[in-house]
Amino acid sequence: MPLNLADINTPYIIQKICGNEDQRHHLESLGFVEGTPAYILSSFFGYYVVRIKDSKVGIDKDLAKMIIVQAN
Repeated sequence: MPLNLADINTPYIIQKICGNEDQRHHLESLGFVEGTPAYILSSFFGYYVVRIKDSKVGIDKDLAKMIIVQAN
């Protein structure tokens, strides 16, 4: 499922990063890499705060839709 449909404070594993090459590279530089655990800490007005690799990263809904996750 896309990250934007995931539940808050539930552990997920990133399965795939979609989008064009620039979008994928941007997300990977933020730490969104296949096989990495991710948790949504909060969601408000189409923006998401995600815990990834011991960091908190803010992304918008369009980027969150490109991150495919699976429940851990």
